[in-house]
Amino acid sequence: MLVLLASVWGSSFILIKRGLFTDNGEVLFTDFQVGALRIFIAALFMFPLVLKKTHLLREGRWKYFLAVGLFGNTLPAFFFATAQTEIPSAVAGMLNALVPVFSVLIAVFIFHVRVSGLQWSGIFLGLVSAAGILWAAGDFDKGAVHTGYAGLIVLATLCYATSLNIIKQYLQNEPAVAITGLALILVSPIGIGVLLYTDFAQTLQTAESVWTGLGAVAILAVFGTGLALILFNKLVQETDAVFASSVTYLIPLVAVLWGIFDGEQFTLTQGLFGGAMLFGLILINRGKK
Repeated sequence: MLVLLASVWGSSFILIKRGLFTDNGEVLFTDFQVGALRIFIAALFMFPLVLKKTHLLREGRWKYFLAVGLFGNTLPAFFFATAQTEIPSAVAGMLNALVPVFSVLIAVFIFHVRVSGLQWSGIFLGLVSAAGILWAAGDFDKGAVHTGYAGLIVLATLCYATSLNIIKQYLQNEPAVAITGLALILVSPIGIGVLLYTDFAQTLQTAESVWTGLGAVAILAVFGTGLALILFNKLVQETDAVFASSVTYLIPLVAVLWGIFDGEQFTLTQGLFGGAMLFGLILINRGKK
């Protein structure tokens, strides 16, 4: 499940880029439109799957699903789309590896979860390896990274870490499909509101390659948000928040494989960092209490 999830999410950055820009770099949809489309399409896809699960929202439990929808879906969708208007997707992938770090901090200091030293070692090794893969790819020699926009990725990872801890603490026994679908449906009005408020309808009628960009966002919404979140929530339930969040270590590795497919050079250094990353995952898994 971890590898499959990493493969799907590792492809999300190129899909966000295809939603934001045409092949020649012209603006297609705005960052807010891409984020809103991602939420709305994913909610639309999940609606028939959770139509009979709405009873789970009773007795005040709706607030946990809403929190997952906000922190695990809405805010990261907008943060990533906005950030990728100014920073390379590879840098976004590297910063995304901060999720396990925040997951540990939230689990320890808010939910008082004990984390072993072996897990700390695995988290550190995975984070360093993720940074090493991107350094070996040579992405940092193309100019300075806009720190303000990079900070949005950091905020997104904090949101993801908050969401998965909420799932682990309050929604542990709920079906993964219900968690994903109900959370998305609760926040879908935000996506609809953004699309209605912006010039989305006009863009559909006038922009070139609009259907290609819309298709990329639709794939991102259905697979990268809907189906992937079902898989991720299931992973959180069956393991723990720290191990589940370690999927972010594999995302840069998937990005490298996309680069090879696209004709980019793959070096031995990248391979070594990739192996170190996988070893970090082993440490995290074996260090579980």
